[in-house]
Amino acid sequence: MAGIFTISLDFELHWGVFDKRPREQRITNYKNTVKLVPQMLALFEQYGVQVTWATVGSLYCANKQAWEAVSPSKHLQPAYHLRKYSAYDYVNEHNITHETSIAHFAPDIVQQIPQYEGQELGTHTFAHYYCVEPEQTVAQFDADLKAHIAASDALGMPRPTSLVFPRNQYNEAYLQCCIQNGITAIRSNPNVWYWSGVSDANTSLFRKLVRTGDVYFPVGKQSWYALDSLTANAKATGIVSIPASRLLRQYDAKRTWINGIRLKRLLHEMHAAAKANACYHLWWHPENFGDHPEACMQELNTIVQHYQRLQRRYGMQSWNMQAIAKHLLTT
Repeated sequence: MAGIFTISLDFELHWGVFDKRPREQRITNYKNTVKLVPQMLALFEQYGVQVTWATVGSLYCANKQAWEAVSPSKHLQPAYHLRKYSAYDYVNEHNITHETSIAHFAPDIVQQIPQYEGQELGTHTFAHYYCVEPEQTVAQFDADLKAHIAASDALGMPRPTSLVFPRNQYNEAYLQCCIQNGITAIRSNPNVWYWSGVSDANTSLFRKLVRTGDVYFPVGKQSWYALDSLTANAKATGIVSIPASRLLRQYDAKRTWINGIRLKRLLHEMHAAAKANACYHLWWHPENFGDHPEACMQELNTIVQHYQRLQRRYGMQSWNMQAIAKHLLTT
């Protein structure tokens, strides 16, 4: 079969960085992000690009009261050893007001996503749940997934069937819980040591430097792979693990020259995947576009136009994560 181009987006607003970044410094970014999502949707539709929007379930809620109504009960909230990772502790300490709700809730944007053909609403868990941090449990993870389902039902959205682990904390022991909650596709990490699923504390500076270097120059293995290489594990487990190929890094406004190197490497990988009839899985955070929206949208235009050329030349197809899962689990 022809090559496959898939995109998964980790849509999270402040839920993804509340333990790292002050909310007041990010408000402009979030305002830009919610304006950009409809533009991305229109661009994907124009070029026939399917996307899985792995969305933090809390974004489905309209306000703090709606969020509390679907949140897990206190005894099932994650018992992280480091409490700074708890979204519930964050809300208790910082509150969510009408003025700051733009950083946490976006139900109107969420509702737009499945209105576009090929756009899948997946889950990035309900409260950006960290699956390898010490002292949290599978029962607490299960409660988190059920909270996302409750948020989906409350907004009248389809229940998610694809999942992306926050901070790429892939945990194989949690896959059965995913299956029990209707998940049939997950994004896994590239098969290289510097992308293995580890806790924040074990994400060393050296690991981060190697990840960054690989964006610009070949460091690890090739990033594309045969789709049928996923079949045996999918049939055996009932869930499809779709490895990521490349993170679309944020635009560098200080060193603009380096953006061309990064983009050229990505486009080369897409071309190699199409030529080899292989799968190429690109991912990023929509919030990555919020600081330099015009430059980032120009890059995205370049990427989807390149995909269209590869489609015409090699027959490459764009599938979201669930389309891949259905193909591998039913054929």
